Amino acid sequence: MERLKSAQETWQSFQDFLDRRMHSRWVFRGCASREFLCVPSAGRTPNHDPLFEEHLFRAFKREARLHVSLPGATDWDWLALGQHFGLPTRLLDWTTNPLVACFFAVSSDPLDADAVIYAYPVDDTLVINPEGGPGPFEIDRVGFLLPTTTAPRIASQRGLFSVHPRPSEPWMPSGLAENSFVIPRGVRSRFQRKLFSLGIDAAHIWASLEGVCLSLSWQYRQRLGIGAAVF
Repeated sequence: MERLKSAQETWQSFQDFLDRRMHSRWVFRGCASREFLCVPSAGRTPNHDPLFEEHLFRAFKREARLHVSLPGATDWDWLALGQHFGLPTRLLDWTTNPLVACFFAVSSDPLDADAVIYAYPVDDTLVINPEGGPGPFEIDRVGFLLPTTTAPRIASQRGLFSVHPRPSEPWMPSGLAENSFVIPRGVRSRFQRKLFSLGIDAAHIWASLEGVCLSLSWQYRQRLGIGAAVF
């Protein structure tokens, strides 16, 4: 019973956290562990080389054109697409939907760690203009990219990206630690059940048949059927 109370109180605290950040300028990122730093995938390998990173991106563009048509796409569009499909990039995933961030925080590995959700206020000066501005490998400060060419998954996740000119350096702007919410490991599964009841599950997040199967597999493991109790 104490565990049940803890999950309910933590969820209410999470709602209070969100209520204080309801302005549209706030964006959210969910991490499965408090130990994870805000480092883009391109910077997570030893001895990051920006030139090699750019060569990899150019190779992706050449190969991707065999599988997808993006007339008029900018390098920013191609970079967002690469991030979407797992290419190491200088982008970090964020979302304008805090429940989506919460889903990634509680459902990703490692499942035995305290998860965390970061909130960050984005003003107009931080928004990258993909038309006529500097390219992905020319920026000199962290900015935020609103993708213009979106796959269904990006749209369903209400996704956007932070862009990091020095991908190997952890990004910890002023106020990020204070604007974070920790989800204790013991209530993560309860949070995921609550999100499921609100329509935030793998089927919604991935917007594909793969997502449907991931969601149903999770329901099967949880023995969670229609009408099951959330908490």
